[in-house]
Amino acid sequence: MKAISTRKKAAVKTEAKENSFLVVAIGASAGGLEAMMELLKYLPADTGMAFIYVQHLSPDHKSMLTEILSKKTSMIVQEIDDMDKIKPNNVFVIPYNKGIEVTDGHIKLIPRSDNSAAISIDVLFSSLAEAQRERVIGVVLSGSASDGTVGMKVIKQVGGLTFAQDDSAKFTSMPHSAIAAGVVDFVLSAKEIALELERLSKHPMIKNSGVRNGEEGLIDNNNPDLKTILNYLLKATGVDFSGYKMNTIKRRIIRRMLLYKITILKEYAKLLAQKKEEIDILYQDLLINVTSFFRDTDTHHYLKENLLPKILKRKQSGESIRIWVPACATGEEAYSIAIMLIEIQESKTINIPVQIFATDLSEPAISKARFGFYTKQELESISPKRLQRFFTITNGGFHVNKAVREMCVFAQHNILQDPPFSQLDFISCCNLFIYLDNAAQKKAINTFHYALNELGFLMLGKSENITQSANLFASINKKYKIFTRKYNSGIRSLPSILPRYVHHALSDKNFMANEISKPKQLISFNHNGLDNAVEQLLVSEFMPACVIVNHQMEILQFRGITDLFLTHPKGRATFNILKMARPEIAFELRNSISKVIKTKRRFKKSGIEFKVNALVKIVSLEIVPLKIDPVTTGWNEPLLLVIFTEQEQIELYAHQSKTGKNTSIAIGAAKDRRIKKLELELEAAHTDALSLAQEQEAFSEELQSAHEEVVSSNEELQTLNEELETSKEEIESANEELTTTNQELQTRNDLLNESYDFSEAIIATVQNPMVVLDKSLRLMSASKAFYKFFKAKEEETIGVLLYDLGNKQWNIPRLRELLEDILPKNSFFSDFEISHSFPMIGEKKMLLNASRIVQKTNHEELILLAFADVT
Repeated sequence: MKAISTRKKAAVKTEAKENSFLVVAIGASAGGLEAMMELLKYLPADTGMAFIYVQHLSPDHKSMLTEILSKKTSMIVQEIDDMDKIKPNNVFVIPYNKGIEVTDGHIKLIPRSDNSAAISIDVLFSSLAEAQRERVIGVVLSGSASDGTVGMKVIKQVGGLTFAQDDSAKFTSMPHSAIAAGVVDFVLSAKEIALELERLSKHPMIKNSGVRNGEEGLIDNNNPDLKTILNYLLKATGVDFSGYKMNTIKRRIIRRMLLYKITILKEYAKLLAQKKEEIDILYQDLLINVTSFFRDTDTHHYLKENLLPKILKRKQSGESIRIWVPACATGEEAYSIAIMLIEIQESKTINIPVQIFATDLSEPAISKARFGFYTKQELESISPKRLQRFFTITNGGFHVNKAVREMCVFAQHNILQDPPFSQLDFISCCNLFIYLDNAAQKKAINTFHYALNELGFLMLGKSENITQSANLFASINKKYKIFTRKYNSGIRSLPSILPRYVHHALSDKNFMANEISKPKQLISFNHNGLDNAVEQLLVSEFMPACVIVNHQMEILQFRGITDLFLTHPKGRATFNILKMARPEIAFELRNSISKVIKTKRRFKKSGIEFKVNALVKIVSLEIVPLKIDPVTTGWNEPLLLVIFTEQEQIELYAHQSKTGKNTSIAIGAAKDRRIKKLELELEAAHTDALSLAQEQEAFSEELQSAHEEVVSSNEELQTLNEELETSKEEIESANEELTTTNQELQTRNDLLNESYDFSEAIIATVQNPMVVLDKSLRLMSASKAFYKFFKAKEEETIGVLLYDLGNKQWNIPRLRELLEDILPKNSFFSDFEISHSFPMIGEKKMLLNASRIVQKTNHEELILLAFADVT
């Protein structure tokens, strides 16, 4: 078995070594072949990198790319066949009439469609980034349109490097699109790109590590230069990244070092001290903003069909729904939830106010979310029906419409430091925990527990879990990672997750267990409903000592005198039944409770022996699942009743009688009893071993968060701010919301001013004269074209009756009728023709157009009158 295991490990290491090289994905369109030939001309054949070349090709004509490119390099150039394995020092070329994507180190051919032909580079870049992570380099050469921009963004988000051809490109649309999106690290000519790739292949951080995914191992977590960099970030941004996973931090730092051609961490630390703007660049690089609209289709379907309607159903008239989306990035997740709530309320003809608080560390991401403007590529996951219903086309992109926008409030916020929102019904926090270490995760979970209402819901990402804080939340859907705040989880404490009673020492060993079993700060639920259910069961079947526990083995209530079976252990106070039980009972308890949780059936264990002074106690225990109605009791987690029964007690005679028959009988009975007990335990051990083996297979499938690095978790950190009173926490939360609202109002005010300036600029540039009349037909304002055309002065026109202007040339009976009908009848007229000899400009023929406008702020009705010279 050891030999097989060794061979497997060797195979894994060999495979890891084979996949350790960088993969360079190169995309091009019109004019790209010439640039690719130039790149290969100056690119060495032994870089240790693999190259995949995608170009927009005609679907009707066989490509000659392989033959042409083979003449420019000594590397193997081959047209891609389906599921070709990526190998270093090889150039793979896309075949005509096909698309390609990468999966598990192989290149997969996919059918070409009308849509995929235009985004074939994006498809390759995105799939390669997902498969290779930071071991990928994206290059965009000459070409038209914008293919490659979205893929370059994904590559940069996972930590890869990106290149774009400079103005030497024959067609600059594709590289310029990527550069304008801010996703390009190097802008160089084709020759310079080749030389830079050669330099990267020889960089110590890549060459010595063997695999970029493991290069962070070259930097120790206790490296003083790494701590210096984190201190720079803390001082400049106020964000302590020591709570984040160090491997992610180190990979991002190494990426910046590669860009600056730095090989030693100490040199990069010096660069940060000298170049302050680099700290902000590194900070933004660490804030990974990966999101999209309706990112997980199945999860959002569950939200719309099940969870959100359940939250709506709970609300009474006058109440509002409050939702928090931490780590919202550029706002897509928050807007997706808002869209679903609008659709649900329209279908059910209800109207409950909704407030969605969306927060993130990144100020640029929050600014984009507030503006609500997205490109067509960013809205690919939106259905055409939703796109038309909830978005407005403008300036080559799409704006979120007013109804969706007003439901969301965006703010910059640090979930580990800033006060949270409160009285929330739902928190959607997807893919944040994968970047936090265990201590930071527990702190965030405690913050969510504080922020949610009783029975509020929490949603995490597919690879995230809350196993370390199972006492605060209960899982209601393992597939979609939906959790509910436990009703009995105690008073809200921010940010500590430790119950406050642990600081009190217990002085009396013989203190009755039923007197210490009801700490007010531990249990907060409907006692009457639960007591009735327990008492009814005890009266009908049992009257021994017992305790009520949850599935986390925590004792919630005591019944009867339990000090024969349970004692308080030394050290920190605990209500864990396995720690309080006598050692002989604890082992049996663990196995028995696990069986009951699994089978949901009662289980009894007899013949458990332990010594008390000169007596051998023989006891039995029984675990019974409690059936509790959550509606009447308010208790939403499963509970167990553990019942202890003393069967008999035997006095030890071995040391009391020197000789005699009694001694022999006692010893013989003890041996028989011991042998029988051992036989039963052996049989049970075999059964348990088989059961555990089967359970292990099932559990391994559920441990989706196994990739998270194991780090030491210091629970003492959770006691910070433990003494804060609940009222103070509420005030801080309210203050945070007021600040957020103020920022939101300021942003909207700025947008309003911009809109006003924009409209003024439009009116100023219109060539035709225009005036605005009040309801008395007096001039309120006029465009510059009006004053210029009629050679009038502003002080002579504003406030003057239209019919009195000039030599009263506008006092025309038919015009008076038309103008005076506009406001009462909400009418308009167009192309009303007049001819008149004006004093300053001579004989003119004019066409007049007028319509009604309303100022919403003061409900004032006005008339817009425009003149067109058709002489």
